Amino acid sequence: MQTLGLSESTPKPSSRLKDLFRPDLSSDVAALTVCHTASWACLIMAVLTAALAIFVEPAALVDGGVFALIGAGLRKGLRTAAVGGFALYILEQIASAFAGRFPGIPTIFISVILFNGMRAAYAYQRFRRTPPAPSPNGEIL
Repeated sequence: MQTLGLSESTPKPSSRLKDLFRPDLSSDVAALTVCHTASWACLIMAVLTAALAIFVEPAALVDGGVFALIGAGLRKGLRTAAVGGFALYILEQIASAFAGRFPGIPTIFISVILFNGMRAAYAYQRFRRTPPAPSPNGEIL
């Protein structure tokens, strides 16, 4: 047991579902990781939208392109991209609900991922603005 690093005192890591709905944003690396997750969600939506747009409505290619750009912005932790992506997705889902297509489980998960991406982008920018702490000998770490 000890060789593998398994012991009774090891705390259970948080679950994936908990991390999805309430991710840890206590450091810049954690915030950027959540931004990357939201970026992947946007890029997957962009690819699926573009693929379906070819067969259904070619004008939806613009929507796929916008989500691809939002995904690229989220990859860098940009707040504008995060807010724009979340707002665009929610507005599209509201329009879809008015058209008679109600959201399902994947829509809820994507909404949560984009909302947390928005939170993470703000946290990441806040961490980047905070100056690094000086070391005892006066050097900046």
